[in-house]
Amino acid sequence: MVALVVGGAVVAVLAAVGGGALWLNRDAAPPPAPVASAVKPKVTGPPPGDLRLRDDTTTITVTWTDPSGGGVPFVVAGGRAGQKLGVMATVDAGQNRYTVHGLNAKVDYCFTVLAVYSTDSYATSGQVCTDRAGGGTPD
Repeated sequence: MVALVVGGAVVAVLAAVGGGALWLNRDAAPPPAPVASAVKPKVTGPPPGDLRLRDDTTTITVTWTDPSGGGVPFVVAGGRAGQKLGVMATVDAGQNRYTVHGLNAKVDYCFTVLAVYSTDSYATSGQVCTDRAGGGTPD
């Protein structure tokens, strides 16, 4: 049941966030005409906080604080810096980290996390990016 709710929420959130921190490909065919009874997802509830990255060159671990105390699942979106972000994973309620593997060590990446409160409500964290070209690595 949780997987069904999260799956529906992911679809709803992706449809609503296309122009915000999460950019999706707009080159696809236009959507069908809106249905009067369709519920448009809305931003509600506190967003994930303290978004951080641990950059291990070919892997990046994204962590955040859970504003729901383990009550909601999350969607992690990411991609190359300066490009559109896409969904990378859904993360179960109670979890507050996700590791991305197989990344290019010479490319910067950006990430955001969405707390999915229901199929029609979500909250988005800020965006955080690597700074590999900035020179130096954290001690």
